[in-house]
Amino acid sequence: MSLHYIQLPQLYALEASSDEKDISRIKMAFTSKSKEYGVINYDNAVWDETYHFINNKNTEFTESNFVIDTYKSLGINGINIYDKQAKTVWHQAWDINNWSPLTFPPFDNPSSFVKKNILISDALISKNNNKPVSQVGFTFLNEKIILFAATSIFKSNLTGSANGTMLFWRFFDEQVLTDLQQRAGIDFTVELIQPNLKSMVKLTSKNVFIKNSYRTKKGEIYDVIPLITGNGGIKFTYKAPIRQFSTSWLNQSTITSSMLFLLTLFMLFIFFHYFIIRPILRADKRVTAIVKNNDHSIRFYSKRKDELGTLFNLIDRLLDSVESKEQQLTSHNIRLQHISQTDSLTKIPNRRAFDTHMKKSLNTSNLGLNISMMICDVDYFKKYNDSYGHAKGDEALYLIAQTLRKNLHEETDFVARYGGEEFVVVLKNTNKDNAQAVANNLIKIIADLKIPHRESDINDSVTISIGIHSFILDGQQQYMPFFELADEALYQAKEQGRNRAITKG
Repeated sequence: MSLHYIQLPQLYALEASSDEKDISRIKMAFTSKSKEYGVINYDNAVWDETYHFINNKNTEFTESNFVIDTYKSLGINGINIYDKQAKTVWHQAWDINNWSPLTFPPFDNPSSFVKKNILISDALISKNNNKPVSQVGFTFLNEKIILFAATSIFKSNLTGSANGTMLFWRFFDEQVLTDLQQRAGIDFTVELIQPNLKSMVKLTSKNVFIKNSYRTKKGEIYDVIPLITGNGGIKFTYKAPIRQFSTSWLNQSTITSSMLFLLTLFMLFIFFHYFIIRPILRADKRVTAIVKNNDHSIRFYSKRKDELGTLFNLIDRLLDSVESKEQQLTSHNIRLQHISQTDSLTKIPNRRAFDTHMKKSLNTSNLGLNISMMICDVDYFKKYNDSYGHAKGDEALYLIAQTLRKNLHEETDFVARYGGEEFVVVLKNTNKDNAQAVANNLIKIIADLKIPHRESDINDSVTISIGIHSFILDGQQQYMPFFELADEALYQAKEQGRNRAITKG
């Protein structure tokens, strides 16, 4: 009786909590995958060169930035750029299996469904206070499940209005499924639930045969990842872990205990209360606290050798498993955070990390602190790419980025890739004269790398130009005015012959 009315409900509750964590891990895998695409898509959409491409249709932009290696490194099938009227400005897609070109009509000539549910409308941007809007997720088009990320195109300083939408997309194939399985740490299968079938499919396996359990009679667990509005869902199914306890009350110890209880009720009442009832009540409170507070660090550490000891040890094992899975989720979230703040090519902070760093510096640094901002640009880098190829260009950018990083103080200085061949450096507690000295040193160090550049108009090796602006913290809330002054200084450095550093202000 105690097994069915006291122990099993608690074990089922713990089992359900563990199964719920597994379901959450799978859903988190889908979410993290789509958000990862969203981060990359945002960095390319909120970019001055993308913004101006809508107007000038400069083919150098797409030829320089969206080569086939870009699709391979990002793991996407296609990139589409649309203007404010949702008309296609440029698109390109590849078959990931053999890297041959392909077309996908729903995106190449956007259908009404794509325009309404995927592309970013003026209403969404207005609702977001005229700031960039991103939509990520999964959809079903042309008999295929699609992973997509769409972001409104803005200038990098977020001024002005949106100029269209940039779309990254990928077919949901075996590679995507394998990645999701690895992220979740669970082998599961998927199937599409179309909108007209949703009413026929129970969207969760919960309460199918035991109260508070997610497991079907076949020992399976399933749930549904919804697609975008009116587009159906993705049903995932996996085999439930082996149950760590028996559900049968017909065991020898229970029968013996019941017989002894009936025969010696009066004599064993005190003993029974002291050794059985009280530990169970304490255990009940402890399990209730675990479930209510979601605190899986609590343990029983029971030394008992009887059924209660076995029960408490099983509970500890379940809690160990749940806590381990929580730690894995936390670790994955930290990794995703790092990815979103790191430039994938140069392995140094990206533009988003720079924005975060400057906001933090303005809000937390002491007033009166000298700060110098430098914008570094690789001289004649387009010619370098045209002459040596994009692979060599990527190697050069990586070497330059790492050289800048190694020759700055990690404790006080910050360097990030701002976009293309531009890097931004922030020096704390550094005035104008010291910043000029640092910039001259960086220019010399980069020149000393002796990276061959036969097409340079000023040198036979790669050089950089730097624009500097120094200011004193005085309660400012925006950093872009300082960035623009440094950018003007960079322009002057280029006008004066490049391979030099100019200070503005």
